[in-house]
Amino acid sequence: MTNLAIVHEWLNVYGGSERLLAEILALYPRAELHALIHNPRNLVGTPLEGRAVATTFLQKIPRVEHLYRGLLPLMPFAIESLNVRDHRVVLSVSHAVAHGVKTTRDQTHIAYVCTPMRYAWHLQDDYLRLHHLDKPFLGFAARVTLGALRRWDASAAARADHLLAISAWTAERVRAAWGRESHVIHPPVDVDRFDFTKPREDFYLVVSRLVPYKMIALIVEAFNQLKLPLVVVGDGPELPRLQKMADPNVKLLGHQPDKVVEDLMSRARAFIHMAVEDFGIAMVEAQAAGCPVIAYGKGGAAEIVKDGETGALVESQSVEALIETVRGFGSGGTRRDASAMRANASRFSRQRFREEFAAFMRPFLDGA
Repeated sequence: MTNLAIVHEWLNVYGGSERLLAEILALYPRAELHALIHNPRNLVGTPLEGRAVATTFLQKIPRVEHLYRGLLPLMPFAIESLNVRDHRVVLSVSHAVAHGVKTTRDQTHIAYVCTPMRYAWHLQDDYLRLHHLDKPFLGFAARVTLGALRRWDASAAARADHLLAISAWTAERVRAAWGRESHVIHPPVDVDRFDFTKPREDFYLVVSRLVPYKMIALIVEAFNQLKLPLVVVGDGPELPRLQKMADPNVKLLGHQPDKVVEDLMSRARAFIHMAVEDFGIAMVEAQAAGCPVIAYGKGGAAEIVKDGETGALVESQSVEALIETVRGFGSGGTRRDASAMRANASRFSRQRFREEFAAFMRPFLDGA
């Protein structure tokens, strides 16, 4: 047996969980990588470019890179079909089904959990809407399917030997969904790539995937009423809707390269985030750039933002509450110390992650 196999869900874009995966692979470059699907074209220019990936039968479906989210009912079968028996230690990086990979009694399975399967648990209605399954008959069948997925999800989680969580918020969701305790290791953020010394300019910033649960429509509506300049960076199925509702003070830039995002974060008056996030790497990146964060005060934001010091936490997930908080922020209610924001972000640095994660993994890998 070799030492380590790493299991991910879908390697289709380079997002938050893929950045986490890249950092883990930097620690363990000889690990074998497994995933449901792999789209190497979308990973060119990232640390995952050129990585060999063992995939599942889903990879053979035509245009699967565009269809995979709709294949959720097939994913448990696919993840259980992966063959990782030649490895003493299996590490799954999971926000849907990766923790369900099957191992033997001779193996150690460590599941690093971004969230329990959000579309089966707390984002069921969003999933049904996104895939046009919210009609009476289709909706009933879909809800029955999602109920079966929840049962599989909990039983799959029981098979893992050890659970890690990316935040205290995720650990609480793991406890509620699966009835298990997990050890928190926050994900890594490359804080050093951001400049926190530039002067602030008169615009607010959103950087996000444009999907319903990110609450971008709520932010746009608030800024329509505030008449303050808002820049939105990101792409996704919500873009056409947002384009229709945005007033001239709201600029929708679509996807932008990292360098553009870094520059915007270094100059924005504040970064806006209204989703309930499992962690929230973009909020840490904004703080690393010296940018105050105005965020809904649940989920990862409560662990990242120091209310009144490095940003402001919004009391409720509503247009009215966001408007009130932005107006209070604009009147000078939050201290604007860029160096304090950078120091706060440094709690989540890459170096801290590497030391903490390697220390956790060492007993298992040393014995492998």
